[in-house]
Amino acid sequence: MAMQKIEAAKTAIVLIEPQYDFLKPGGSMYQFIAEQLEKRQVIPNLVDLVKSARSKVKKIIYVPFEAFEPGFPEIDKNGPGMGGLRGLEIDMPTGWEIDGKPVNGAWVAGTPGPEIIPELLPEKGDIIVRGKKTLDAFWSTALDYTLRVNMVDTVAIVGFHTNWCVESTARSAYDKGYNVIVIGDCTGTDTDEEQNYAEKWIFPKIGTVMKYKDFLASLN
Repeated sequence: MAMQKIEAAKTAIVLIEPQYDFLKPGGSMYQFIAEQLEKRQVIPNLVDLVKSARSKVKKIIYVPFEAFEPGFPEIDKNGPGMGGLRGLEIDMPTGWEIDGKPVNGAWVAGTPGPEIIPELLPEKGDIIVRGKKTLDAFWSTALDYTLRVNMVDTVAIVGFHTNWCVESTARSAYDKGYNVIVIGDCTGTDTDEEQNYAEKWIFPKIGTVMKYKDFLASLN
């Protein structure tokens, strides 16, 4: 089968949460994903993808998770949602400190946790979409607006975690009428089982799963 051609001028790479709390020692969730990051070389793949695609695609769009203030005053800890992932995140130990005191919880302002890692810092012409507080990168941000005003109709989604935010965002993009590509070797999650299930059973039903080198070769 011939490789599909992708219209680069209408394509954006959407990079979800390339932040310390996932990707660096000391991060609240790094211990769970570290083995997969190394085994699948996800960060080097992402670095090469972004560097190689930046001059070709319409936009590189970063969607980091928005920081919480220390102590999570934005959240009622007895409120809805605390039985799920958010409830786990706010108590996770980290390697960070504020004023010499250890910090628990993901995405805490004043720590490295919510910062984008040095290898993947945005460059001139890239866009950072702020405000993400949900798994779906569209729901709590201006991502849809940003894509439409840039006349993007195809989103190539990369980042973390494959079966959480990447999957939720891909589903949402499909429902909004975008052509959806998930670049599998530029996503990561905690286990082979989770990664393989999403790539085999979920993503092909809402778009196309590609390797990053195939994606680059397909840009027209």
